[in-house]
Amino acid sequence: MSPQARAQPRHVEAPLVWPGRVQARLYQQTIADKASRKNTLVVLPTALGKTVISALVASYFLYNHRDLRVLVMAPTRPLVLQHEQTYRSILTFTEEDAVTLTGKTPSAYRKQVWEGNAHIIFATPQVVKNDLETGLLSLKDFSLLVFDECHRARKEYAYTDVARKYVEQASWPIILGMTASPGADKKKITEICDALFIEQIEYKSEDDPDVSPYVNPIQTEWKYLDLPAEYRNLSQIIRSMLNGRLTQLSRLGIIKGRPEYVGRRDLLEAGEILRYRLEETIEEERGPIYSAIVAQSASLTLFHALELLETQGIPVLTQFLERLERESEEKRSYKTIIDDHHYNELKTLLGQCELPHPKTIQLKTEVDNQLKQNPKSKVLVFTQYRDTASYLVDRLRGTAAISVARFVGQASKQNDPGLSQDEQAEILRDFREGDTNVLVATCIGEEGLDIPSCDLVIFYEPIPSEIRFIQRRGRTGRKAAGKVIILAARGTFDIAYLHASRRRVEKMRQI
Repeated sequence: MSPQARAQPRHVEAPLVWPGRVQARLYQQTIADKASRKNTLVVLPTALGKTVISALVASYFLYNHRDLRVLVMAPTRPLVLQHEQTYRSILTFTEEDAVTLTGKTPSAYRKQVWEGNAHIIFATPQVVKNDLETGLLSLKDFSLLVFDECHRARKEYAYTDVARKYVEQASWPIILGMTASPGADKKKITEICDALFIEQIEYKSEDDPDVSPYVNPIQTEWKYLDLPAEYRNLSQIIRSMLNGRLTQLSRLGIIKGRPEYVGRRDLLEAGEILRYRLEETIEEERGPIYSAIVAQSASLTLFHALELLETQGIPVLTQFLERLERESEEKRSYKTIIDDHHYNELKTLLGQCELPHPKTIQLKTEVDNQLKQNPKSKVLVFTQYRDTASYLVDRLRGTAAISVARFVGQASKQNDPGLSQDEQAEILRDFREGDTNVLVATCIGEEGLDIPSCDLVIFYEPIPSEIRFIQRRGRTGRKAAGKVIILAARGTFDIAYLHASRRRVEKMRQI
């Protein structure tokens, strides 16, 4: 531990903070002190105490401006409830001093709260925005607004409207934005700062000398796997279907260069070109443009099919194609894919191939090894797709040592009901208490939710987003040393995404 950390008292000593409750960390107290004076964006790796910092800032304003109130916002109801629980464990306010408002709270009760005497209010931003628009709420009596997961404060997200109203209505507004990653695009970071009227940025990494004593090491391993020949054959069929459409677009001058070098971004740009041409062309001459739009849309669908095959596996691709067939009568681009002479060959080979994706086999090996080394381990598996999550849960079941659950969002899809917030809470409780030792999660497990610390986090696929990479990685190493394993299939989209996430994380740090 550094001399600065040793010189500090063991616990924070401040008004409204429970004695002996909060470990004294110099970087937290320094950032909290600065954030009490100016609108601040705090960028801090997961598990280094962003919520503690915000609670310390809130304690300053609640103590020194007792006639004003504090509003703490987070994107989801579970995260809002989690913040209230954390604040109550840190600050000495009474039961009546704090209230939580979410979309489930009736408007009549919200009106009472906004007009009442509660000093600290926890809420989702959409509720705050709606109540500002209907006149139920004025922010003139708030000394501090906290925006958690503030990388969302862009474009039409509710945070932007709330911040603007706050600055308009309050005499001395102070804003605190918190995130583990604001992104790797300077323009987007500037947009966040402008939306929240940020005056200073406080950024810390695990390598900073005042932070490193509190960081548990995280070992990261990349496992590169080769696709079997059967998968390569299937990939070639999909590419043949794709290249036919790309050649058509190339002949029309919609895309430039050879079809094999065309990517998703090129196709998205082609879509914009086609929409512009459609607007500029009279109805009688639009036939070729409509055909090109169908080819461009089908190409994007085939790119997705190729990615599912190479990075997720045959069962997930098969489910996608079944959905495509069901919707083919309503969507012309899907119909052209099914009518393609290569399609029957693809379906026949898919039906004959029972080989699991090599990542599935490796995943099972890694989970087994972890639980053999430490039977009390908790393992968190992240995947991009719900179908993959369901498939992986089925593959992991059947071993006595593994008790596995699927953790997905609330939205229901065809034949795939989502999880209610109560169901999500029950799954997390079982994971926390040890009834479940392996959790397979989609992106719902990445942001903010109080998922218990894991010994091992496995990425079933790399992701190009630096924000999501940092959030996934931050699910381990919270209370002890952790390990991250990233699975990647050679020669596929996986490798491009892996390099992209590395570049963007480093770019974010530089920015």
